[in-house]
Amino acid sequence: MRLLFVILTFLMSLATHAENPTYPLNYHVTLNPEHDRAEVVIESDHRGLLKLLDFDLSSGRYSNLEANGELKIEDDRALWTPPKRNARLTLHVEVSHERDPGEYDSLMTEDWAIFRGDDIIPAARVRTVGKAYAEAWLEFSLPKHWTSVTTGWDKKGARRFRIDNPERRFDRPTGWMIAGQLGTRREKLGETELVVSAPKGSSLRRMDVVTLITNVWPEVEQAFQTAPPKFAVIGHGDPMWRGALSGPNALFLHGDRPMVSENGTSTVVHELIHVVTRIDSRDRSDWLVEGLAEYYAVELLYRAGSLTEARRTRIMEGLADWGSEVKTLRKKRSAGATSARAAVLLDELDREIQSVTDGERTLDDVTRVLIEKRTVTTGMFLEVVEEVMGKPSKVLDTPLLRKPSNTHQPKAQ
Repeated sequence: MRLLFVILTFLMSLATHAENPTYPLNYHVTLNPEHDRAEVVIESDHRGLLKLLDFDLSSGRYSNLEANGELKIEDDRALWTPPKRNARLTLHVEVSHERDPGEYDSLMTEDWAIFRGDDIIPAARVRTVGKAYAEAWLEFSLPKHWTSVTTGWDKKGARRFRIDNPERRFDRPTGWMIAGQLGTRREKLGETELVVSAPKGSSLRRMDVVTLITNVWPEVEQAFQTAPPKFAVIGHGDPMWRGALSGPNALFLHGDRPMVSENGTSTVVHELIHVVTRIDSRDRSDWLVEGLAEYYAVELLYRAGSLTEARRTRIMEGLADWGSEVKTLRKKRSAGATSARAAVLLDELDREIQSVTDGERTLDDVTRVLIEKRTVTTGMFLEVVEEVMGKPSKVLDTPLLRKPSNTHQPKAQ
């Protein structure tokens, strides 16, 4: 089934590419620790296919923008009309960024740098001729004593990566990245390449991460019927932010985070679910995104044989206690007790689905549909569940899924 999906995706990609013109797009990033900045060059010989790039500069981290063609900077936007040949734009980016006092979610030192490509290359609205799409590449220049660079993109040289996102016509090198004097572990998991990388001497236990993900990976593939060609786990200890954050093809993990917490949940697996499913939400439905990640962080460990049934039951009881005071799941951001209560609700839903369908369907079937939709709402979720079950869910007929009264919308939509 998975092989057929890969073949069909490849053929569709070929058909799309055959119909639409392409243009080259090259990103070159020079990391300069002496000045704590990245020096970025964007080049394209697009032959008139690229009409306008509208960059978002609102983060305040960008400076020294220069370009040939026409460049206008106004209201935290940079509007670039590139020449048809040898188009070139340069800018400087401040790399280090404090998320909390003394804790960084992006940091450059003398020996290494951890950052997100999203911050190095500003987001842009792009106008092209027809549906022309970019063939994009990312290349790094590093200080002499730095040894390597790791990203979640396909590596095509020591410091060169192919940036190819089939969902976008203008490819931008997003996701977590690390460069410097690194220690790296690689593993092939089915058709997926796993890379775990941290600065040399880091507290991140690379082989613990590799072992945990290798153990759970067959269950990930079975549950979701999809997997990325590559993803990276990038991390370090203090002074990096003491948590974990996922991106489209990579996740960041602080070195002091346990592989499995004392309450039985796993930050690593939780963020891994985000990387693989890539489900996003709107309309106060973040509970669903975070609840699915927390539910599967327990369920997939159980399926992999890492938890007994009795242990799994105790974990769910603990999550239920944690979320017992939650009155509504419909919040702008789901975390802590809200996500715990959401995971318990989804566990109850899974049992209901199996009961109603005589074991023929599970929550996995619902999740696979949500993966295809990518951006979901609570109302959409209710519809998908009803389609899978053949009837409305009694478990989901709960005040937990109604918006707070101050929104004047008593029903989930």
